[in-house]
Amino acid sequence: MKSIPFYLVTGFLGSGKTTLLKRFLDRYADRKRIAIIQNEFADGNIDGKELMQTGKSFEILEINRGSVFCVCLLSDFKSSLTELMDACQPDLIILEATGLADPIAIGQLLQAKELRDRLYLAHVWCIADTTSFLQMEANVTRIAHQIRVADTVILNKCDLVESETIETVAKRISVLNPHGKIEVASYCNLPSGTSLEETGQQTVAEENLVELLELCAEGRPDISSAIIRTTANICMTNLKQFIMEFEGKTYRMKGFVKLSDNRSVSIQSCFGSTSIKPVPSFSGPTELIAMGPGIDAVNFKQRYDHLLDQVQASCYNN
Repeated sequence: MKSIPFYLVTGFLGSGKTTLLKRFLDRYADRKRIAIIQNEFADGNIDGKELMQTGKSFEILEINRGSVFCVCLLSDFKSSLTELMDACQPDLIILEATGLADPIAIGQLLQAKELRDRLYLAHVWCIADTTSFLQMEANVTRIAHQIRVADTVILNKCDLVESETIETVAKRISVLNPHGKIEVASYCNLPSGTSLEETGQQTVAEENLVELLELCAEGRPDISSAIIRTTANICMTNLKQFIMEFEGKTYRMKGFVKLSDNRSVSIQSCFGSTSIKPVPSFSGPTELIAMGPGIDAVNFKQRYDHLLDQVQASCYNN
């Protein structure tokens, strides 16, 4: 039985992981059978819907409500991975880990007896949000662990910061991981040499397995999540008011929202910076996820419902 290459994409919330996967699908989906595992901390599948917008053919397995590296999901993950390989027989597998994952034990995980003869760790990418990395890394240990296991660290959103900030972030990453390669990007444009082709080289996680095993993996993060699912439509004015109230309280907010005029929009919010873009091809109901410290799920939904209940006649022209 042929051993399948396994690729891991990590990065903190909103760094650009799904964007990188879309780049890979654009480049490889027409000539390789790709299986994607999307791991979401919250109970939602926003990223899967985002990938569907590419129109590319791929297999997808969604594992939600926590990190696959957490002991609470690890056994189920191994079983799901085995079933995926049996059912799809992919040419390669890509795991997009939740932004809250601590992947420090990835090398050890793939040496599990039920997996080690069927797949191998081919490459680990970590996406670093250059606009927030220095602030967040100092307070969130799992971000440093994501960097430590990476073969390639992509400094993303470099169009939004000064060159001095890029240099400072790159130096810090080199301290955390002197073995990995650093690439500079905007919108996760694939740097030269970024590839899903097999190289046969040993990964950083494998080369430094003993050192990495000495690090203590972080447990479940002290971060809350909230989700809105509804078939009711909202006007753009009220949607913008809702986002303005919550974007500063969240690390990450994302999803698809159905508007009163039957248009659909995509919401991408990261550390208070929000974009709202039309998605003409989306026809599903509203699904909006928020993550951050101290997020009150009940209040989040109640506030959205209150804005739905308000008279919207004055909103329809927006």
